[in-house]
Amino acid sequence: MAEESSGVASRDHYLEGYDDVLRFISYYYQIDLVRGLGQGSVLEVGVGNKTVANYLQHNGFDVTTCDVDKSLMPDQVGDVRSLPFPDESYDVVLCSQVLEHLPWEEVEKALSELHRVSRKHVIVSIPYSSLRFQFLFRFPYISKFFNRQYFNFFYRLPLPIKGRFSPDHPWEMGRKGYPGRKVRSMLEENFQIVREVTPVLTHHHLFFVLEKK
Repeated sequence: MAEESSGVASRDHYLEGYDDVLRFISYYYQIDLVRGLGQGSVLEVGVGNKTVANYLQHNGFDVTTCDVDKSLMPDQVGDVRSLPFPDESYDVVLCSQVLEHLPWEEVEKALSELHRVSRKHVIVSIPYSSLRFQFLFRFPYISKFFNRQYFNFFYRLPLPIKGRFSPDHPWEMGRKGYPGRKVRSMLEENFQIVREVTPVLTHHHLFFVLEKK
């Protein structure tokens, strides 16, 4: 990707070494958060390799995919900064690991478009650059006694280092100049933050479940 990001990840990005175990953990959380909002129409902005869309469609959701890269074969080619859909077209809009590919000054426009085409909810995930320490354990019958599959303890330390985390990311939450409060403040201009979810084992991602104000 060029130094000035266009918001486009190349097709090769999704083919070689893309689907590791951590990626599938992210897929699980995307699917689980969408399902938690109830049955309805879903717009996925940033189609990737269609794993999430295919699963949701197989389980009865009406899913439309949209991506700026036509080689990924989305249902609709379009840019998150100017989505080709009428107002309030979808019950849920899912936009995972997309916003960090845009220049920071264009993120607000993208969020306003996600707000515009959603009837009620938007789910976004954003990389969170930090030092992370985790302790996870499980034992026999944990679900019987505690109604959960594991215990997960983690601690996050900010990593306010200047510069890009990767060539494709002009910014990341937690990097110098982009503290969490700055990102949350932008989200709260048009949304109420209903939930923040940090996936197990993939603490470099942070999911926000948003409701339109």
